[in-house]
Amino acid sequence: MDALAQPRQLVLPPPYTAHWLPDGSPFEDAQRRAAEEGAGTLVWQQTAGGNGPGRLDFAVVLEPDMPLEDARKAVLVGMVALGDAVAAHAPPERDVRFIWPTGVILDAGLLGGMRLAVAPGAEEGTPPDWMVLGVELIADRDHLDQAGENPGSVSLKEEEFTDPPAVVESFAAHLMLNFDRWIHAGFDTIAPHYVGRLTEKAAISDAGERVLDATVESIENGLAKADWRGADGPKL
Repeated sequence: MDALAQPRQLVLPPPYTAHWLPDGSPFEDAQRRAAEEGAGTLVWQQTAGGNGPGRLDFAVVLEPDMPLEDARKAVLVGMVALGDAVAAHAPPERDVRFIWPTGVILDAGLLGGMRLAVAPGAEEGTPPDWMVLGVELIADRDHLDQAGENPGSVSLKEEEFTDPPAVVESFAAHLMLNFDRWIHAGFDTIAPHYVGRLTEKAAISDAGERVLDATVESIENGLAKADWRGADGPKL
């Protein structure tokens, strides 16, 4: 995956600080920066496809003030923000859905998803020093020989996203809005927005667990499966 030059500067509200990453993983770089630079650090990268798909990747550092067992719900809040950001910049009538817990489906094709990293040594009953939400989206699939190949996935380019960095900016704004709702009005004001985009008829408990028929799965266990992602990124 060859990195492109920075397409343009991001326009972000405080307290975000953007860092363009010409090479490497924004998700990993944000973790390296987390302890020193703190909350609002946002690392991003847009790459063009060569032998594989192009990508739009970005990651943001959080500093929760609640125990890890509660703070982990931030990934669902982040998914609501991501869903709203993608929907805001997609062409009209494109359906945005979630695969539990962090896969993103656009117009019936896999677009990418979100990852979560937690500071080493964090314990369930205490706030972690930091957390990182990392987003990986398929920017283009120009490496495919034919347009009809791999119908299970889709790219921003194919879906006519004309300004991919705008997705990052919109995500940052929606993330602030939804964190504010969570803090001041409770997680139950966020959960319906997440559930409304799920591909399955499930509910989300106050603890952030998926309740599907008679089964309950924690966010932690759901993240460990990461069904939307292969070894190198979103599955094609």
